[in-house]
Amino acid sequence: MFAVLARRLERLGSRRRLQLGLAGVLALIAVLAFLFIRTEAVDIAAQNQVALNLRELEKLDAEWDASIVRAHIGRAADNRRLTAPLARMHELTARLQAALPMTHSPAAAEAFQRLTVALAAKEQLAAEFGRRTPPLRTALLYLPPAVANLKTDLAGIGGALAPARIVLRLDASLNDLLSQILRYNLAPTDKLAARIADTLGDIEAQEIAFSPAVVDTIDTIARQSRVVLVNRPLANALEASIAATRTAEAMDQLGREYDRAFDAVLLERERYRGWLFAYSALLLVLLAWAGTRLRRSYRIIGEVNQRLKAANETLEQRVAERTAELQAQSKQLELLAQHDSLTGLVNVRQLTRLLDHALVRASRRGTIVVVMFIDLDGFKAVNDTYGHGTGDVVLQEVARRVQARLRAEDALARLGGDEFVILLEEVNSPEGALRVAQAALDAIRSVTRANGHPVRISASIGIASVRGRDGVERGAQALLAQADQAMYQAKQAGKGVFVISPQAEWAA
Repeated sequence: MFAVLARRLERLGSRRRLQLGLAGVLALIAVLAFLFIRTEAVDIAAQNQVALNLRELEKLDAEWDASIVRAHIGRAADNRRLTAPLARMHELTARLQAALPMTHSPAAAEAFQRLTVALAAKEQLAAEFGRRTPPLRTALLYLPPAVANLKTDLAGIGGALAPARIVLRLDASLNDLLSQILRYNLAPTDKLAARIADTLGDIEAQEIAFSPAVVDTIDTIARQSRVVLVNRPLANALEASIAATRTAEAMDQLGREYDRAFDAVLLERERYRGWLFAYSALLLVLLAWAGTRLRRSYRIIGEVNQRLKAANETLEQRVAERTAELQAQSKQLELLAQHDSLTGLVNVRQLTRLLDHALVRASRRGTIVVVMFIDLDGFKAVNDTYGHGTGDVVLQEVARRVQARLRAEDALARLGGDEFVILLEEVNSPEGALRVAQAALDAIRSVTRANGHPVRISASIGIASVRGRDGVERGAQALLAQADQAMYQAKQAGKGVFVISPQAEWAA
């Protein structure tokens, strides 16, 4: 009887120990899982994306500020650029807000709130600025030619019926008005506004002596002048308010808070990783002590090790992918540094490098290197008449059409403005260079429309060449200077022609 009772108690004790053992194993596994989850709590790719989104938002904000400046000085054709970046900026702001939970930082949330308030205020002010600037720009574009036309009319038929002293007085008042308006546009003051009002009153008081057509013109000039008086101070005040939003500072602060929060999260991750490795070592000791009775724990540890290995491989793969992305971006930046952003042609730095190499090859082979310096004729009139946007289209068309006339081994570069350079190698005679120059002239003259506007341009081309070792001895800058001087001779010869430098060297 006692034996049976003893066996029953032993079975109960064994079951109790088994239950405690299972509970202990489960507890160990739970702790291991917790540590593993904490080591995987940070998404490096997501953090990198946050940084990229913030940099893009800063770039768009800077472009937005540039558009406001262009609108102020009258360079903007319309106000669509003031609202163009807003959709993308809203999207980037939403992404940054979605990333806030990763930071666990109240300071980052507060910095983001300040940024959203600043951007909302800036958007509202920019919208009001966009409503104010069109009539102001229209008035400023209207007044100078209108005053000049009225002065011309007063000197002719428009002033024939009025007394000469009144005509002279009105002419002087118009000169004063235009000068005052232009000064007021640059630096508006109450004193200058009062003087403009007095001048307008004097001009309007003289209307009675002139014909209805002259009176209508005077009334229109007065209305446009008052538009400047009203809108210029408001536009300046709006620009000052826009600058006071300090969105760039808010973005910098948000970036610093993100970096600080992510650094803290990464530090916590590394701390948990250290704990995880220490805990894994403890489990191995326990498994060695438990022996065969804890074989299941061995399998768990094996699975955990496999998952850790997979996690490390994934992290290495992400690092490799990020490294490849950075290398690709570096190559792209290098390409941009060697080419003109508007036309895609090589820039002056890359041209100098290509010319140096060409002169070295010519020195070894005894061949000829030709440089053609191109300056567009009539390009300034296009800019003044239709704006810089149309001018940019003209430069792109010139680059495309001239490039199409060249060989694959020839180089076409843009030095800046409306100046281009053609680099030719192994040209055996001046006739070959002249054919290329004539082809370039024909290609440039073929540009007759841009942005829907008729344009008329040509080019003056200066040609310089050097043979053999002389090119290395003179240097690239000397050869470019000879071509530049020949181009100015072409300008003096009537434009739309090409001139060969007297120092040009050809094959014997």
